[in-house]
Amino acid sequence: MKQISFLLALILTGQIVFAQDTLTVKLHPTKQYPWTVLYQLKNVRQEYIDNKQQNKDSAFVYKMQNLKTGMYLLMYDMDSQNFVYFVYNHEPIELEVFPKQHNKILIRRSKENKVFLPFAGKHQQWVAKLNELEKKFNSDKLSEADKRTFEQQKYLLNQLQINYLKKSEGLLAQKYIRAMAEYYPDINLAKTAYWKDKKTHYLTGLDFNDTDLQRSNILIDKINTYVFEIDPPKEPKTKHLEYLKRIENVVSKIDNQTYRNNVIISLTNSFINVDGRVTKMLIEKYIKKMPEKDKNHINIKSILDQVGITVGEKAPDFNFTDFLNKKHQLSKIVPKKPYTLLIFWSATCSHCLHAMPIVKKMMQKRKDFNVIAIALEYEKYPWSVEQQNYPDYYHGLKLKKWQNPIVKTYGVHATPTFFILNKQGEVIAKPYLVEDIETWLKNHPAR
Repeated sequence: MKQISFLLALILTGQIVFAQDTLTVKLHPTKQYPWTVLYQLKNVRQEYIDNKQQNKDSAFVYKMQNLKTGMYLLMYDMDSQNFVYFVYNHEPIELEVFPKQHNKILIRRSKENKVFLPFAGKHQQWVAKLNELEKKFNSDKLSEADKRTFEQQKYLLNQLQINYLKKSEGLLAQKYIRAMAEYYPDINLAKTAYWKDKKTHYLTGLDFNDTDLQRSNILIDKINTYVFEIDPPKEPKTKHLEYLKRIENVVSKIDNQTYRNNVIISLTNSFINVDGRVTKMLIEKYIKKMPEKDKNHINIKSILDQVGITVGEKAPDFNFTDFLNKKHQLSKIVPKKPYTLLIFWSATCSHCLHAMPIVKKMMQKRKDFNVIAIALEYEKYPWSVEQQNYPDYYHGLKLKKWQNPIVKTYGVHATPTFFILNKQGEVIAKPYLVEDIETWLKNHPAR
């Protein structure tokens, strides 16, 4: 009888421990955050798990025992996309979060997170400081004192890594801490040698096929840094090829088809506003060949509509009529001068009303430019008045605004939108801001 009672006690104890395998989070002030949503970081995406309302103790409680180990994200402000992320490895987790105090987190319970979260916070701070010094280095503004600071910060970051690797012995957190190691070359190298060294070694030691790392944000963060941030290519005509080379280098390291395809889909979306040529190349080279189950995660038609016309493509020809009902055609204007600045704008757009006078001042110094300003409007007024401030431009009016076919043809999603064309009508630049036009003009003196 005693033996049976003992076995029963063991079973009950096991059930109690198992039932306590929960996530408990309190947010302060408690009344400001009535709902939270739990996601698992998996295969580059956030996979929805559950959502909760505060319980009677003003806490959010999630049962975790049936979930896989890995990194999770708790969203507490959907409008502002504010969240905290943490490690789950089959243990109870109790956190208190103070969003208004820079997302300060008190870890009341969890061996994994008592190590991982303090490391992640300090790691982020040190990396941000080093990256700022790298920017100064890249713009030739790094002083000798800055170099010494850089080496000191690099040493401290390395010591942080060593200390927390020891603290995380036997924990899942150790794998994440090891994978988060950053690589910074010798700051005394010449700029070209420095960036070449960083690109060569940045991904060294990362296991892209580790399932625990695939259930985190670490690999995709590393991939994005490698592809986008390490000495980004600058030559407009060839930078898309350099980006593609970096992507192919990453893809070649990933064996798991699902994870590889999700990485490609993520990068395809990211390049929409960086270099649409890369987006189109990734669609042709990879996405169209994916299994249907993976292609379901991306809307190819929608993406191509967003990209519109990219650098290197010929600008689609179109007709337009000015205020005096005189007809014009893009293909007949473009050959008149070496360059053409094509602007899609609106007289009811505050950004446009700010940008257009600045562009006018720039263009007054560039007699090698045609300027074509196409207004996207619902009605003729106030464009009919505003366009008179720019008498040297070719003006056109396209009614129905966002429903006008030219919006889709050129992939215009905001006003103002700029394109620079050469004499052959090819798009040679897509400046995002007025400042980008100014930079382009400086790099391409008047002809």
